[in-house]
Amino acid sequence: MIETLLAVLILVVTGLPLSYALTRAVPLAIVLAPIAGAAVATAAVLLMLACTGPLLLWFVPVYLATGVLAWRLRDRPRVPSSGWRDALLVTLPLVPPFLRLGTEPVTWDTHLIWWLHAGYFTQGGDFARAAIGSPVLVFSHPDYPPLASAPVALVWQLLDIRDFYPAAFVTGFLTLSAIAMLIHAIRVATAKAHPLLSWPAAIAAGYAAWTPLWLIPTAGFSDAMCACAFAAGAVLLLFARPFAGMLPLALFLLSAAALMKNEGLSLVVALAVVGTVRFWRDRRRAALLWVPVGVAGIWSVTARLLGAETDVLAGGRFSALLHGDADTLGRLPMILEFMTGRVGWIVLLTVAAALLGHLFLRRARTGLELGADGWLWAVTAVHTAGLILIYLITPYDIHWHLSTSVDRVTIAIAVLACASAACWGVTAMSPNPPPAPLPEQAERTGAPTAYRSTAPSK
Repeated sequence: MIETLLAVLILVVTGLPLSYALTRAVPLAIVLAPIAGAAVATAAVLLMLACTGPLLLWFVPVYLATGVLAWRLRDRPRVPSSGWRDALLVTLPLVPPFLRLGTEPVTWDTHLIWWLHAGYFTQGGDFARAAIGSPVLVFSHPDYPPLASAPVALVWQLLDIRDFYPAAFVTGFLTLSAIAMLIHAIRVATAKAHPLLSWPAAIAAGYAAWTPLWLIPTAGFSDAMCACAFAAGAVLLLFARPFAGMLPLALFLLSAAALMKNEGLSLVVALAVVGTVRFWRDRRRAALLWVPVGVAGIWSVTARLLGAETDVLAGGRFSALLHGDADTLGRLPMILEFMTGRVGWIVLLTVAAALLGHLFLRRARTGLELGADGWLWAVTAVHTAGLILIYLITPYDIHWHLSTSVDRVTIAIAVLACASAACWGVTAMSPNPPPAPLPEQAERTGAPTAYRSTAPSK
């Protein structure tokens, strides 16, 4: 028990300087600290793989650098909704389902992939490089990104242990942090609504992380943390205003999601493509959306240089798909059946809510200063198309592949859909904004009008 508590404390302390630099508020920095700590550990792992040596040798300078960053950014304004009450509201509702972290950590994939990776990261750069490129360990998917396994390796090194209960709690608190940041993002996006509307909707959207399979967030997987970290960043970028004030935090969350699992790369690419269209007149803003893609690319290039291969791409049926192979295309009905069986009703109901909202609540949504909802759905559609493509070209038996993964990869779809529904729900229940005054009324009262001024801007 003491080792488990120390493991969580190490994760939080490791991430506090970076999370404080991003939020400028101690309460929210504590909430974000597990993700930030995992990012620090990941940076140390990447340096270790590039330059060899022990993990702790590279952790120390990276950690000190985050402290310097927090000091240099000390004058930045704090992000909104970041007080102690806000921090409690994004975390306390998540405590009951996370009590399951106390059960025995025996999940097969967690041991086979994430904690096995953590094990060879603890052995130093030379060992880890050999393990990533070893054909003997190809079953462990060595090309998977390291953000979920790097903090476990760091904790094991600092405590000189290899126990799985501390590893389970490190992974669990990392997932809790991601879900809490999704709740925070929706609260920030709907901040102009009454708190009694905004907070329940945000918390309800956070609980979508337990869909479609309730045990995933506490079983040591990286799927829920990836989905929620991405959704938090996407909501901040597409819905919350002002854009610039939340940009560093949003880009950090998206970059973290891209390094949590391979599907995270699909998500950030989808957002970058859609966001480039959305912000095509603002080239700087559009270009920044590709930063998380570049961060994911650092790991992808590193893994390829060390000899790791992505199993789907290495032995996939992409050529057969391009040539219209009947067997490959014949997988589509089964793929759609499995995916709709997990999140079909959620998507159907939330799409219906979005369409009704678009028809009847656009003025109310504008009054809440919420960004257009269609862009989030476009991201969801592009990502879903990417998942279908992977299943079409997978070299594995399609029934086995779907049975072992579809419950996890559809979490992102459910979370994004519920984030959309939460914002529409708040919009629907908020009082309508007052109508814009007519020009002659505005002249008498000094109120702003809905008409664009013809006077030259200064």
